[in-house]
Amino acid sequence: MNTNFEILETLALKNGHWQNWPLHWARLQITAQHFRYPLMQMQLESDMARLAQSHARGDWRVRLALQVSGAVIITAEPLLPTPQPVQLQLARQPLANAVAQSDAVRFKTSVRAQYDVFRPRSDAVFDMVLYNESGEITECTRGNIAMQLDGRWVTPPLSCGLLPGVGRALALSRSELTEQRVHVDDIERVTGWAFINSLRGWLDAQLVR
Repeated sequence: MNTNFEILETLALKNGHWQNWPLHWARLQITAQHFRYPLMQMQLESDMARLAQSHARGDWRVRLALQVSGAVIITAEPLLPTPQPVQLQLARQPLANAVAQSDAVRFKTSVRAQYDVFRPRSDAVFDMVLYNESGEITECTRGNIAMQLDGRWVTPPLSCGLLPGVGRALALSRSELTEQRVHVDDIERVTGWAFINSLRGWLDAQLVR
């Protein structure tokens, strides 16, 4: 990866209150240190406080984009409710293992080509379920995945090649999920699906064929 990209965090602002900011801040710090992007906490939090004051009512999707210069571009748009269950579909081909283990997947940045090739072909499909060349389910293109298997809710471990999502981390910390490798051959045994990210939380899902 070259330096012509942004480090991203996408989070919810609800009635003037930031959702899960400590976890987003921790991940942002780790990513900035990894890529050696300067990160100015006081300036960022001052800008966020002003945004929260000007968006004190309603639910907002906020995107923080950290530039290589250290500047952060902040944009906000209304966060609309998501009808549930959302429809998921299994990807038509695997994500190469080299890509699944790359910085482009392990860190949240504007480098999205590895996900864009898996865009759903139908507007009815909310997101795609990805898997690596080893046949292990990894994540969706816009969030993490949870599956009910043998009576337990599980999510793939990071070693399979996926983003360490904030919503996923919260669910694990609350013991709502445990980590487990799930192979595409196990899909017939999956009795429940969920899409997870910090922005929208836990969304009940269905896998469509």
